[in-house]
Amino acid sequence: MANETEKQAAPKSDGNSANARDKVEQSARREALGTGLRRAYQKVLNEPIPDEFSALLDQLSDSNGDRKKE
Repeated sequence: MANETEKQAAPKSDGNSANARDKVEQSARREALGTGLRRAYQKVLNEPIPDEFSALLDQLSDSNGDRKKE
């Protein structure tokens, strides 16, 4: 509790500097998050399609072809 009170009571020497630093840190966090998400997505794209799913897609494709002929 004392630390919380001390933080609130301590005057900020330069609010603009703290704001700029916060923006830089936020930007760095966003960039790191974006990089991590892109890597994860790329790994998923590189995974093979499971056989069961591929078979279902083939069945769907075949059934759509039959409907077009009618």
